[in-house]
Parts: sequence; structure tokens; C-alpha cells
Amino acid sequence: MPIIDTDLMINYLRKKPEAVQIILRIIKENETLKTTIFNVGELYKGAYLSLDVAKSISGITDLLKHFEIISYTLEDAIIYGKISAELKKSGKKIGDIDELIASLVINHNETLITRNIKHYNRIPNISLQNWESID
Repeated sequence: MPIIDTDLMINYLRKKPEAVQIILRIIKENETLKTTIFNVGELYKGAYLSLDVAKSISGITDLLKHFEIISYTLEDAIIYGKISAELKKSGKKIGDIDELIASLVINHNETLITRNIKHYNRIPNISLQNWESID
């Protein structure tokens, strides 16, 4: 199963119909949902910035019960270093967290399900799918 980006999980937590439908369909089909440790960090950052921290954390905890969380490895770090350096040299940086996420996606030979296609398209050899175009 592809790796789910933070934007899809946030929209699920906000009960946006398209996002809820995609996540529930994957769960119903007994496919494993995957995300990265960096996406989880972004979710918790948002929770601690929210008006109702306890409610936000509860929602994240419930959602993550359905996810395999991919940890960071030395191989991922090497790929990140290459990606980040190339983007910096070309003046096309997208931010360290997203570059870290991309390094895991590439190293695990997965597809990232995200709405941020233009953003991630700056990274060579990454496989992307826009969740807004999933039936």
C-alpha cells in the first residue's frame, strides 16, 4: 500500500468526505495504511497548536491504530542528503520534513498519496498519486 501524506490524514481528521471515503475504503479492503514517522510528527505538531489539544490527540491516536508507521534508517538519510543537496543547488527546496518524507517513499519504492503534487514533483524519481483523483 502506498504511503499516506499528512494532508490526507488531516482532512480525514477534519471529516472531509473525500478523505474519509479514501481512508475507510483502504481499511475496509484490509489493506495496510502506511505513513512515515515524519508525517506523525506533523500531525502531533498540529494537535499541540490546536484549540482543543486533547481532542486532537485522541483523534490522531485513533487514526494511527490503522497505520504501519515507517521509521527512518541510514539508507533513508543518505537518500535525503542527496535529495536535499540537489534541491538546494537548483534553488527548489521544499522543506526538510517533506524531503525526509520523500526519502522514505523513494527508498521503500512506494507511492506517496498526497495533494501536494506540484510541491513533490521537484524531487526526481518519486512516485506520486493525487488523492483528490482517487475514485
